[in-house]
Amino acid sequence: MSDKFIYDEVPYPSFTFPQTHPDRLTTLARLYGLDTAKAERSRVLELGCGDGTNLISSAYSLPESNFIGIDLSSHHIAMANETAKHLGLTNIAFRQADVTELLSSELGKFDFIIAHGLYSWVPDFVREAILNVYSECLVENGVGYISYNAYPGCHLRQICFDLLKHSTPEKKGPIERVKAGIANLRMFAEAAQDDSLVQSILALEYDQVLDRTPANIFHDEFSTTNQPFYFHEFASKISEYGFQFLSEADPASTNHAKLNEKGRKLIESVSDDIIRREQYFDFIRFTRFRRTLFCRNTIQLNRDPDPSVLMDLLISSQIKAESENTDFTDASPVKFSDSKGASVTVNHPLTKVVLNYLWSKWSRSVTFDELMAEAAQILGPQGIDIEQRDRTAAFLLDLFKAGMVQLHTYQAPFADLAGAHPRVSDFARWQIENGGQSVTTLTGGNLEVKDIMQRAMIVLLDGTLSREDLESKLGDLLEVPDDQQEEFLSQLPQMIELSLKHLAKSGLLVR
Repeated sequence: MSDKFIYDEVPYPSFTFPQTHPDRLTTLARLYGLDTAKAERSRVLELGCGDGTNLISSAYSLPESNFIGIDLSSHHIAMANETAKHLGLTNIAFRQADVTELLSSELGKFDFIIAHGLYSWVPDFVREAILNVYSECLVENGVGYISYNAYPGCHLRQICFDLLKHSTPEKKGPIERVKAGIANLRMFAEAAQDDSLVQSILALEYDQVLDRTPANIFHDEFSTTNQPFYFHEFASKISEYGFQFLSEADPASTNHAKLNEKGRKLIESVSDDIIRREQYFDFIRFTRFRRTLFCRNTIQLNRDPDPSVLMDLLISSQIKAESENTDFTDASPVKFSDSKGASVTVNHPLTKVVLNYLWSKWSRSVTFDELMAEAAQILGPQGIDIEQRDRTAAFLLDLFKAGMVQLHTYQAPFADLAGAHPRVSDFARWQIENGGQSVTTLTGGNLEVKDIMQRAMIVLLDGTLSREDLESKLGDLLEVPDDQQEEFLSQLPQMIELSLKHLAKSGLLVR
C-alpha cells in the first residue's frame, strides 16, 4: 500500500507543535541576529501538514498572517478544510499534493517553512524535493524548520523499531499490529536478563512507546522508511542548498548547562565550531530527535547573543517562589520552581523581584523596561543600576536557554480576567470537543486538561453564558452522588471562579 493510502486508512493523529509557531521562530531568529518578518504578519508553509491541526492553531492565533498546508493524503486535506471552515478561518488554505511535484512558481515565497514528522519518513528523492522547496520558496531572511530522528539515540530506538515490526505478522491490520507489537516488546523486556543492559534498553523503549497513540506508533516505528541522521549529516545536507544551522527550536533541548563539568569542558573545547559543538552534545546526551531551525548561509549570525537583546523582546515565566511569604529585597537565597519540576535558587534581589513579578503576570509577557520599572517601586533606584540590570538580563537569558523563561516578539491577544460572559478560544473548544487531551493556548503553548470539570467548562464557554448559566449546566453535566449533591452545589460557584481564573491565567480566554 502506498504512503498516500496508508495515511488515508490510518490518519496521522492531531497534534500541535509549539516549536513551529511563528512567534517561536521570530524570537529565536531575533536572538541570533536575524530580523525576520513579524510573526503576526507573515506567510507560512507547512509540508506534510496532516489533518491541519498544527497549522490551524497558528492561523487561529495570528489572523493577519497567511498559511498554506500541503499533504499527500486527500483524507487529511479534507479533514483540514472541514476544521478551518468550522472555525471560520479565512487566512489558511490546504492542498493535496505530492511534494515532488510542487511548483515554486505556484506556491510563491514564505517567511517560514515547516516540516514536522516528514523528513526522516520519506525516501531520499523526496527529501531532496523537500529541501528544494525550502531553497526556492523561503525568503532571504526566512527561517526553515525540519524535525527528524537523530543518531546516536536512534541506534537504540532501532532495536525497538525492528522488534516491533519483525515480531508482528503483517497480515494484521495497522492498529492490531501496533497493539501486538507493544505486547511483544513488553514480553521481550520481561524475558531479558534481570538488571541487564538489554532489559534496561527494552524497558525504556516500552515506557516511551506507551506514552504515544497507536496511530503515531504505526506511522513512526512501523514506517517502511524511517531514516535517522547525525546532526552533522543534516547540517551538511542543508548546506548544499545554501542554508546554515540557526538553532534548535527548543533551545533547552541542547542546553550545555545540563551537562556535568567534564561534559561542559568538552563542549567548550569546540566552542568555535557550532556544528561540531552540537554533534558533541548529541554524542554526550544520546540525542534521538531534533527540531532544527536554519536560514540562508548569507546571513551573518551572532552565535553568542548579548543579554541586551532582551530589550527588544517580551518576557514571560511561570516559575514561582516556593515560599509565599518571602522577602525578595535582601540577598537571602530563594528557590523558584516551574510546573515541570525544574528549579533554580536566586539570591540577587533585583532578579528575585523580577521573577516574582513575571509569575504574577503569567501568562502575559512584559517588556524588560516594565520589569525594571516595577522593580524600582520595590527596591528603589539604587537596586537597579546598570550593573544590576545587566546581571538580571544575563540571568533571564540563561533561564530562557534552560526552558524556564519564555521570550516573545509579540503579545498574544487573550483576556487577563473572565468577564460577565467568558469565552474560551474556539480552537481550544474544538480540541476538547474532538477528544483532545490537551488544548493550545492563545500564547502558542500546550496545556494538558485532565480534570472533568475543566474540560466541561472549556466546551461550555462560548461567550453566551453567565455565571448562573454555568452553575445550571455544570450541575446537570457533572455526575455527583445524591448524598453529595447539596455540598457540591454549594461549592460550585467558588469552583467556577477558580476554574475561570485558571483558564485566564493559562491564556485561553478570548478578549
